[in-house]
Amino acid sequence: MTQVVLHIGMHKTASTYIQKRLEANQPLLKQHGIRFDDDSKNLLKHAARRNDFGPWNTRLQQARKRNADLLISSEVLSHLLAEPCNKRVGDCIGDWLIRQFQRRDCRIILVAFLRDQPGFLNSHYAQLIRNFSLRCSFETYAESVMQHRHARGECNPDYLFGWIQRYSSIQAHFVPYGGRSGDDPFQQLLKTFGVPTAANWRSIPPENSQAGRLAVATSIRVQERLEALGIQLSSKAARRQATHALLRRSRRYRWFRDRFNGLTPELYQRIREHYGAVNERFAKRVWGGSSWTALFPDDPPKSQKPVGTLKRWWVEWESQDLARQLATGNQR
Repeated sequence: MTQVVLHIGMHKTASTYIQKRLEANQPLLKQHGIRFDDDSKNLLKHAARRNDFGPWNTRLQQARKRNADLLISSEVLSHLLAEPCNKRVGDCIGDWLIRQFQRRDCRIILVAFLRDQPGFLNSHYAQLIRNFSLRCSFETYAESVMQHRHARGECNPDYLFGWIQRYSSIQAHFVPYGGRSGDDPFQQLLKTFGVPTAANWRSIPPENSQAGRLAVATSIRVQERLEALGIQLSSKAARRQATHALLRRSRRYRWFRDRFNGLTPELYQRIREHYGAVNERFAKRVWGGSSWTALFPDDPPKSQKPVGTLKRWWVEWESQDLARQLATGNQR
């Protein structure tokens, strides 16, 4: 029986770090009988949405030829597997995928990292703005997620992972990210499927996960300037170009040292209260004696001071330059 380990996010819980470290340790993973795939080309994601098991089965057969277990890591799966399935009314894509693996005599382990919602929303917002996929205030974004008007930001644990509770035959691990846990996420993932963490696993250099508050402000102003010119970054290629240009500025000026924080003490409490009841019900089901508030203690942040006059001028200058650059590229 082949063991299939699905690391399914959620977003903003060090998934990219985990995947890069798994990739850096491919030789050692092979020694432990593990074939790793991070679906970097999104083939598995698109196939699952079509209910096409073909690409998944290809990965499974490749693992079986090497007498190896299969490890797939993709944070996109946290939302994707919870989406409705076209094959059967009332099922989600996760139901369909589990059945496909079970029909092929697989033992399934699901690993999901969970994060407290205020920190998640703050981090996800900064990423969406950095990627030119969003243009609004943080409070507007947080409210839209809480009212289920922004599916990509969904962070209700029952919605994302409640379907897993229907399967007593599945070994599911829900790992708290942040909060009181200071453990390395890569090591936490290895523990869930019995790989020795004391092995000589190769480390990777740390990355700056956020472009910084000035990058957030610059992205918003660039989008406003382009809209005034009648230009939209509607294609993935255009948004990718804009993101790379913004990140070059962030690295050049070291903007990442001043991280974005849109949380005020009042908004922090509003988000905590909104998710409080569902968080505690979910925690009771999956962690038994541990409550959500015990794992993620109340820790309201201080409001971030407004950007000073000189930095506002800096944002205006850089946004004007970047908008001009993108507008010129868009007209070619």
